[in-house]
Amino acid sequence: MPRLPGFRRWIWDGEVAGSIGLRWQRGTSALPPHVLGHIGYAVVPWKEGRGYATEALRLMLDEARAVGLDHVEITTDLGNLASQKVILANGGILVGRFAKVAAYGGAESLRYRIDL
Repeated sequence: MPRLPGFRRWIWDGEVAGSIGLRWQRGTSALPPHVLGHIGYAVVPWKEGRGYATEALRLMLDEARAVGLDHVEITTDLGNLASQKVILANGGILVGRFAKVAAYGGAESLRYRIDL
């Protein structure tokens, strides 16, 4: 499969606090079926709850607009309430539940969409 364009940004507060990445397909906001979402992020456990992911996602939405996307999709596990809160705080709308493919563990997950 061809590699998708994308990049990763560090979440930094004087030291590494996490990272956030964006991936997309040129010329469309659609993603190939094997890609779970446009944006993925993680905050190191000892810095969770400080709003870093919420702010990083807010800033990444500007980057998504700049590459020509009209929306992004973000997925999260059912039990990841913190991530759901981050997505909702940035205008995410729940699209629905889906089962991840076996390569990603097969768990039931949630798909959100943020219109840009």
